[in-house]
Amino acid sequence: MPEKSLRARGSLRYEKPPLTVDALLTLLSERGLHFPDPDKAGRYLRHIGYYRLSPYTIPFQQRDRWPAHIFREGTTFEDVLDLYVFDRALRLLVTDALERVEVAVRAALTDHMSTAQSA
Repeated sequence: MPEKSLRARGSLRYEKPPLTVDALLTLLSERGLHFPDPDKAGRYLRHIGYYRLSPYTIPFQQRDRWPAHIFREGTTFEDVLDLYVFDRALRLLVTDALERVEVAVRAALTDHMSTAQSA
C-alpha cells in the first residue's frame, strides 16, 4: 500500500495582513457600512469576530458591484447585527426542537427493542 504524503502544517503563507478592529471598522465604513455607535460595533467585532459576522453582510451588499463588497445605501451595522442575532435565535430554536425529536425517537426505539420478543 503506497504511503500518503502529509502536507506540512503551517506551510501556507497568507499575503493579506491581519487587520485590527479599528482597521476593520474603517474598511467596512469605506465600503459604505454606517456605524451609529462605533464603540459598540468594535466590541461586537472583538467578541463575535469579523469572519463569523461577515456572511451576514452579504444580503446588504450591492449585487451589481459584486465582489467589491459595497453596501447598499443606508445600511448600518445594526442591520447586520440584527440578522446575526435572528439567525442565532433561530438556530437555538431548531437545535432545541431537534433534540426533543432525537430523545423521543431514542425512547421509542429503546422501548420497542426492550419489549420485542426474541426470535
